[in-house]
Amino acid sequence: MLVDFSAQNYASLNKQQELSMVASTSTKEECGLNNIHDINKFGIKELLKSAAIFGANGSGKTNVINAIHVLKKIVLGSLESVSENPLTGVIPFLLKDNYFDIPTEFEVSFLAEGNLYRYGLSIENGEISEEWLYWTKQSRETLLFHRIKQTINYNQRSFSEAKLFTKKEDDIFLIEKTKPSVPFISVLSQFDGERSTVVTNWFQRVNIISGLREGGFKKFTVELFDQNEEFKSWALEILSSLQIDNINVVEFEKEFPLRNSGKVINNDELRDVFSKLEGYLEKNKIKDKRIEVVKRNSNGETFSIPLSIESEGTQKLIYLLGPLYDVIKNNEILIIDEFDNKFHTLLCKFIISLYNKKNFGDSQLILTCHDTNLLTKELFRRDQIWFVEKNEEHESELYSLVEYTEHYARKGDSYSRDYLQGKYGAIPLFTSISELGDMIDG
Repeated sequence: MLVDFSAQNYASLNKQQELSMVASTSTKEECGLNNIHDINKFGIKELLKSAAIFGANGSGKTNVINAIHVLKKIVLGSLESVSENPLTGVIPFLLKDNYFDIPTEFEVSFLAEGNLYRYGLSIENGEISEEWLYWTKQSRETLLFHRIKQTINYNQRSFSEAKLFTKKEDDIFLIEKTKPSVPFISVLSQFDGERSTVVTNWFQRVNIISGLREGGFKKFTVELFDQNEEFKSWALEILSSLQIDNINVVEFEKEFPLRNSGKVINNDELRDVFSKLEGYLEKNKIKDKRIEVVKRNSNGETFSIPLSIESEGTQKLIYLLGPLYDVIKNNEILIIDEFDNKFHTLLCKFIISLYNKKNFGDSQLILTCHDTNLLTKELFRRDQIWFVEKNEEHESELYSLVEYTEHYARKGDSYSRDYLQGKYGAIPLFTSISELGDMIDG
């Protein structure tokens, strides 16, 4: 489970920004019992099941998500290509004179296999300048290793897996078999290091998807409907509220139109290539699967229709059920950027409430949203609501609603009015239609 994540000097995140999943002890919303995991260990009483990040367009919400994705990619993708530098995609905050006045830094704390881990790294000039891993077994945090460039200090008792990849020169240990651009944790996990594998396995359980496009998880959900009866029963219970009786997975042959009708290919070699390709596709049909939804008419008779003719919101909901089920079932983390895209407010609320109520394990859900109607006490505790806003230096700042103690006593179940009035910051660039009109008219 994620405890907290921080990043600095990455994209629009200049100064260190932190997203914490530690539940506040001061919040007492009605939804609280469904929205927290009891921990009572390592000084942590409870962790949040979910969190939502709100902010204007261009405020930096996606950069918070991208920062988590970049750290995951560095850790898991470092050894996929020996020729590429895994750090080349790390972009610092560019709106300042010296891009590298502070290192680009990422750190994450998480619970795994009964222990609390804290892992992080700093990047300077395309190389890892620092990398560290600590763990807590009972109450005291203990160093496992701390790397400074190509030198390292490690716990020879609790992190003996580092021994084969270090050598001692005088009074210092040097890292071996690890490039300056590659995390030491990644190298050790490739050789089944006990603690390092726990770290890389945790990153593999962090799933990041975009709510703008279903392509990244559409096929996954179709396969679940086709092969997993438990998932199908779970999903149909939810979809019954949309008057969907059943889901069928239909196999079909994909068509590949290689020629435009009436267009003549004059090049003999090109015409020969097209002819051979057409012959191959004729002999080797390429098949795919699609979903059909089953409904009932007023006479009780069932009929099926392709999902593609349903609304985009219905399509997204059905395809999203696969990732939701998967992370709940396997106690993983799901991060959805632009979650509310294509969704009606009531459908957003339905999905979030559904997740919190059906999540009996250690799964967590993190969302970025625009819909201010989701800012309600019935849906989220204050510590689950986060805002992103750019300051005068164009730096994204991330903060929680818990920080706004003066609004704790507001009556009613919604924070959206205060948010739209600018009391929490992170509001859209134009506070009124008339102001936007004035800007357009000059």
